[in-house]
Amino acid sequence: MLQEKFTRLDDLAGPSGYVVPPTAEDLAYVIHFRQICHRYNIDFAKADQDEREFVLRMAEKSFYPKRA
Repeated sequence: MLQEKFTRLDDLAGPSGYVVPPTAEDLAYVIHFRQICHRYNIDFAKADQDEREFVLRMAEKSFYPKRA
């Protein structure tokens, strides 16, 4: 039973599957996003919809121009 679950997970993580490892840019964005949450003292898991949208917009606005 447990082996079947692991086999299904391996299938999903295959080359044509849905799971891919994060890229360096993905990891950099997550770190930046956490810094933005900390800067504005917002716990994303407990935030209301307005706070979530604010944090997402601030993170995207300040992260993506740095890539250019």
